[in-house]
Amino acid sequence: MQPRPPYMENPDKLEIATEVLSSAIRVLKSAGFYENEIAQLFEQAAKKPVRRPLWLQPIEGS
Repeated sequence: MQPRPPYMENPDKLEIATEVLSSAIRVLKSAGFYENEIAQLFEQAAKKPVRRPLWLQPIEGS
């Protein structure tokens, strides 16, 4: 990855990422997804080379 300019550095970025991902997990659980399904959705998202737009595929066995 290319280094970010100093004005873009955020020392709290891991805390922010933790809160965002934790919130996403809570929302997906409340929508009826099981933890293993959530992990599969995150895996799909992580494998996408370009994030916009992000279209997830149906989870097998659901």
